[in-house]
Amino acid sequence: MRQWRRRSGSLLLGAGVLAGGLLAGAPALAQDDLKKDVDELKKGQQQILQQLQELKQMLQSQARPAGPVVKDVVFNLGANPTRGSDQAKLTLVEFTDFQ
Repeated sequence: MRQWRRRSGSLLLGAGVLAGGLLAGAPALAQDDLKKDVDELKKGQQQILQQLQELKQMLQSQARPAGPVVKDVVFNLGANPTRGSDQAKLTLVEFTDFQ
């Protein structure tokens, strides 16, 4: 049991040294690649933000259609059922079709 522990410990230590040795020269390359990737992502982000600003400007500059001019319109409801006062300042009318 003790031999196994010593061997497994030495194997882990050996693997750590090997990995550390291989990665010792890699950080400079990995950092350069990482910086390039980050710079590319930042450029892409700037392009997306610019396009978003252009879309916002396009939407704001478009003329919105004017709604219908409705002022003092009188509907003749005839003998249809109603609720509330006939002298109300505002009347809501619901048009439905039950067919």
